[in-house]
Amino acid sequence: MAAEQKERTAKMAEKRQELGEQELRHTVPYGVRKMLDELMLWHEVEEVSEAVQLLVLNGRAEDMPPAPPKVKGPSDIIRHYFRQGMRDRLAALTAELGETKERATIWRLIAHAHSLGAEKSASYFKIKRHVLDVSENVARKLRQAGFAESLQMNAEDDGDE
Repeated sequence: MAAEQKERTAKMAEKRQELGEQELRHTVPYGVRKMLDELMLWHEVEEVSEAVQLLVLNGRAEDMPPAPPKVKGPSDIIRHYFRQGMRDRLAALTAELGETKERATIWRLIAHAHSLGAEKSASYFKIKRHVLDVSENVARKLRQAGFAESLQMNAEDDGDE
């Protein structure tokens, strides 16, 4: 039987607490959430938290245009979860941009990426991967260990018959 919604929500809350994730809510001008939704659609990102994290990770203050003028009127709320390292990165980017509120940084990132269009905004949604270089000695030891394990598994299979 599938877990009920309350159960799943409680498990997620417990997991977020273990990981040190904190919910953030940013009030942005009306329409910015729609821009974020379009960016997510363009780049096949399903989670708001992931989209905002990628924007923060890949955003650089020197690439950002000047802040758009402040807008009075209706607003949207963007809810997402960040761990401490991402909160620190957001705070640093906010300071680099000369902003006082993190919501302004989020707004600027979304508006800028959206203004670039689907193709040019792709760089904001790339996931940086670590490159591992394995030395020849390590590669040899891994092959030897795999071969030894394979022989042992074969011997165990032959013993079962």
